[in-house]
Amino acid sequence: MFSSTIKISSVSDYIVPSQECIKPLMKNVKLQLDDPSIQLKPNLIKNQNNVAKVSLQDCLACSGCVTTAETILIQTQSLEEFLSAIKKYKNPAIGISPQARASLSYVLNFTDVQMHSILQQVFQEMNVTLYDMSEYTKIAINNSIQEFKQTNIFPLLCSECPGWVCYAEKTLDESIINHMSKVKSPQQIFGKLLKNKHDYIATIMPCYDKKLEAVREENNQDVNIVLSTREIEQFVKDFIQKSNVIPQQIPLSTLAINLQEYHNSSSNNYLDYIIQSILIPNWIVKQNIRKNKDFIEITIYNEDMEQQGIFARVFGLKNIANLITQIKTKTCKYKYVEIMACPLGCLNGGGQIQIQKNTEKAIDLIPKLKEIMTTQKIQIDNQYENEQEMYLTSFKHIKNENNFQW
Repeated sequence: MFSSTIKISSVSDYIVPSQECIKPLMKNVKLQLDDPSIQLKPNLIKNQNNVAKVSLQDCLACSGCVTTAETILIQTQSLEEFLSAIKKYKNPAIGISPQARASLSYVLNFTDVQMHSILQQVFQEMNVTLYDMSEYTKIAINNSIQEFKQTNIFPLLCSECPGWVCYAEKTLDESIINHMSKVKSPQQIFGKLLKNKHDYIATIMPCYDKKLEAVREENNQDVNIVLSTREIEQFVKDFIQKSNVIPQQIPLSTLAINLQEYHNSSSNNYLDYIIQSILIPNWIVKQNIRKNKDFIEITIYNEDMEQQGIFARVFGLKNIANLITQIKTKTCKYKYVEIMACPLGCLNGGGQIQIQKNTEKAIDLIPKLKEIMTTQKIQIDNQYENEQEMYLTSFKHIKNENNFQW
């Protein structure tokens, strides 16, 4: 998925329901290799009338997973599973990311506020409490600012994107992993805090890999299920068609700051807020496009035009590979790097709704989604500066056998 070179012996994805990803019959059994009844490899070759598919049984047939096994994750974390599960709990909750809500707003032709009020009505009918994930992103950003000011490891690499983390775990060594931020993602912060209030936690995210993040061993007590924007699109459409939905004007805080030249609202603005946290009046911020618009270099100067730090926003795996080369060769000059695996960031995540693919390109769609997200502008506040903020900093990459885990 991420690398053109596959090393089966060194890859170990953490996937449930089978943590070791090995068929039970292969354990503690001395195989007779000349016994034709024992199939050592799954038979994925179908007849000409069928498309070859990897089923759940096939995936459990070996220990050589090389991707995030989205087939399994979608089977075990589907809309059907969510609708079935919430009937068993007294007080379920669901959080939606601003990127996912923007995608729904655009497709269904509502404002951000209207879309959130409609979703409140959708989930209220099912006795599910809806939350705006922006509030929990603020906690993650506050933690990230504190971490940046306290660290002596540079560059500090943002680790919210599970696609980037998965890539790093499979292909990079500990010297790179040690540069990654230890702050929990907004999704896991949301689950961690809400578990005390709700007995079932779900999220709606723009990325299928957020499912992988939720089922990891160190996270699976926080969030029960993750749905992609695309998975709930038709469900929301059906609700609007059959119900008399009246969008309400509700208070909704979206993550957006003053639109500086370097501002980017596609992926939660980690870099923007970290730069703002160290800026002094009369200091100057300049940006430079490196390889392409997904590799932005941002330099801060004081009033005397003396350089005070260089930062970067790096989206897309090709750009990430260039960054890693710089770190390995000790030529990297950045203090903090916001990294996202998807080109154009989370608004272009793999779980977002596909829009008129023949007539509209992602590069044209993203500005429209950004405009939806930044309709209401709010400065980040410090209301989580006390116990909640300090409680959520135990997010670490630790070596566990062949892979690194949060």
